[in-house]
Amino acid sequence: MTDAPSPLLARALEAAGDAVIVIDRDGLVRAWNPASERLFGHRAADVIGQDVVVMIPERLRPLHDRGFAAAMAVGHLASDGAPRRTKAIRPDGSSVYVVMTFAVVTDETGAAIGSVAVAREWLRDE
Repeated sequence: MTDAPSPLLARALEAAGDAVIVIDRDGLVRAWNPASERLFGHRAADVIGQDVVVMIPERLRPLHDRGFAAAMAVGHLASDGAPRRTKAIRPDGSSVYVVMTFAVVTDETGAAIGSVAVAREWLRDE
């Protein structure tokens, strides 16, 4: 994913109302749109190239690491891809509850090359 996004893709990520996070197969953030900045509080400049665990609560990191490694190994999610409620950590240490969907991104051979997550704040009335 070293290629620059097309103008359409770049503008679409900017315009999206939901947070869109793209990470490579090493778990490094490669795309972090403005909605991600608003929701999670991390500036794109601070997280691009960093491990995605920066936003994952300490107690959830082992679960994330196992699930991510398994998805990268087999090229798909063990879960059904349904929205999941979870908690994220903001730079100031506060929490935000979100609903996220995840997908494995594969190359033309079907090998996993990363993943994409789409998130929005979970309003507990939902």
